[in-house]
Formats: sequence, C-alpha cells, structure tokens
Amino acid sequence: MVNYAYAVGRLRAIEAHMLDESHLIRMVEAPGFEEAFLTLADTPYAEKIDKLEVAFDFETLLKLELLTAKELLLNLAPQNEILGIMFKKYEMENQSDEAYLAELNRIAQKHRFPLFTQYVQGYTLLNQLKIDLLKGQLDVEKALNQYRYSDFSRAAILGLEHYQKSGSLHVLEREIDNYLMEILKKAKYRVFGLEPLIGFAYAKEIETKLLRLILTGKLLQVRVEDIKERLRLSYV
Repeated sequence: MVNYAYAVGRLRAIEAHMLDESHLIRMVEAPGFEEAFLTLADTPYAEKIDKLEVAFDFETLLKLELLTAKELLLNLAPQNEILGIMFKKYEMENQSDEAYLAELNRIAQKHRFPLFTQYVQGYTLLNQLKIDLLKGQLDVEKALNQYRYSDFSRAAILGLEHYQKSGSLHVLEREIDNYLMEILKKAKYRVFGLEPLIGFAYAKEIETKLLRLILTGKLLQVRVEDIKERLRLSYV
C-alpha cells in the first residue's frame, strides 16, 4: 500500500484548499444567489467558473468538479473498482437504486477494505430504509425498534421520526450523509493505502452536494435557517 504514498500526498495538498464550514456558512448568509455563487471566485472553483458558457450555471460547475475528481483519482489508481463505483451513482441512467446497491456490495465483498466495507454496510442499510419509505414498504415503528440500539441508531431514529411528523426525508438524508462521513473521515489519518483516496472521493461528493443545496436554496430564496438545517458534516 506504500504505492499510494504519492497519491496521498497529492490529495492532502488538494484537501487543504477544499471548502470548510466557515466558507459554507458565508455562502448561506450571503444576501442572494449571485453573491453566494461569487464567493467561489476566490476558491479552486474559480478556474472552472471562468470556463462556464452560461453565467452562474452551478449544475455544470458541480458536474465538472466531480468529473475532475474522478479523473484525478483514476489517474492515481488506474482502473480501481472501488473508486469507480464511488462515482457511478452520478452516471446511472437506466440502473435502479437497488441495482447500484447490489453492485456496491459485490465490490465490497471482492476487495474487503475494512473502511470501505463499513461504508458500504451503512450506505446499503440506510439507503434501503429510504427506498422502502418512498415505496411505502416500510413499517416505521418496526424499523425504529429494530435500529434503536444499533450503530445506525442516530441516522435511522432521527430520520424516521422526522419523517413521521413531517413526511419529509431531508433529515434522514442528512443523517445518512453524516453517518457515512464519520466513517470515511478516519481516512484522513491514514498515511498510506487506498483509504485516503476513498475518503477524498466521498469528500468531493459531499462538497458538491453542499454547494448544490446552498445555491439551490439561495436561488429559491429559502430562509437561511432552513438551509443551515440541511447542511452536512464536511470532510475538512
């Protein structure tokens, strides 16, 4: 695993310039959408902003950022199945969520990196809860009792109880992301190995998700407090 020493050093340098909580809060508290977007002009996103064909096209900006992260990681670890599946969820057109979960588990069983295995277990269980909720196939009270004393208790209980009260999935989705971030943040303390690359892949996923959430909220003039309630833990 010392073979990834160069890759880890390269990613650590990039991580030092990723968006931290203070920058995200500054975006949330900006007077409007354009002001929030323009805070990215003094970040590494500036280079891609200059290449946008349509001003303030944040969806294209975020797609470019994820594509850049994927290309970087697959250059550092060519043809790596784990890194490939981490990004595949954004490239699916005809594949169902269940099919993605099955493929994710197949790769986890094949490669057996402990940190990745733990991530896949949490991702699969919690997203299956969400899928079953959307299909009307989940007994919420039974699920609450089943996961109350499990490793997934916070995400499951907060998310399901909020859904019972409001019919909204946003707390469950936030807590799923936070649970997975707590797992993969451990990769920051690994000096060698594939884990820091896996952690970086998820860090970029969450960073772009946070930017989409904030900028969509500002565009729709959502209250600052409501946007803050939906923020996830960041990697940096």
